[in-house]
Amino acid sequence: MKTLFTLFRKNAYFFLPFFLWLVLGGITLISFSQREIFLGINGVHSEWADLLISILTYLGDGIMFSLLLLLMLLMQRFRLFFMGLVSFLVAVLIVQVAKHYFNAPRPVSYFGDEACVLVHTVKWVTVHGSNSFPSGHSAGAFCMFCFLSLISPEKRWGFGFAVLAFIAGYTRIYLAQHFFADVYVGSIVGTLSAVAVFAIFKFRNTTSAPELCPEAVLNANAPA
Repeated sequence: MKTLFTLFRKNAYFFLPFFLWLVLGGITLISFSQREIFLGINGVHSEWADLLISILTYLGDGIMFSLLLLLMLLMQRFRLFFMGLVSFLVAVLIVQVAKHYFNAPRPVSYFGDEACVLVHTVKWVTVHGSNSFPSGHSAGAFCMFCFLSLISPEKRWGFGFAVLAFIAGYTRIYLAQHFFADVYVGSIVGTLSAVAVFAIFKFRNTTSAPELCPEAVLNANAPA
């Protein structure tokens, strides 16, 4: 518990926005219906945003995380590579099990005949119809950017990483790929996956480090 508290405190630039998101997102889910939230977000769009959002959505794509892991391999940061890989695989496993268990309809399927009138889609983006809950892109984005925040020596970058993760989640609703709840839960899955793996490695390093015997230190410093 102490390790986790220290972890959150040292990475407050990422986790404070994330905890705020959890609170506000939870209130939103309680206060409004799935339909209302989706239409409120998806209904605000423009031609220039269609192009920009369809590019930004790749922030949560597995290819981005794969490129990050490849970069770590090329830099010979093998421990970080393994931590990132395990974090990603844990998030993917949880998401895929949940997707196939719930088999929730995506917006275009949920709205049915109303979709062509109510749902905004981007013509060059393939819109899926099933396995909506939770959002894999959101889980991947939050896992990757949380991991980057944890390993970054410059902790203030954590705020920027959090913003990028939120943007990736937003794009999934804008592009009619997911509902708000899908993104919300996906963000939790991704963040917890990164935190859990990082904390386990941190805990192992702490417990495996040899403890110095006070008597041995005193004897070593004593004059011969």
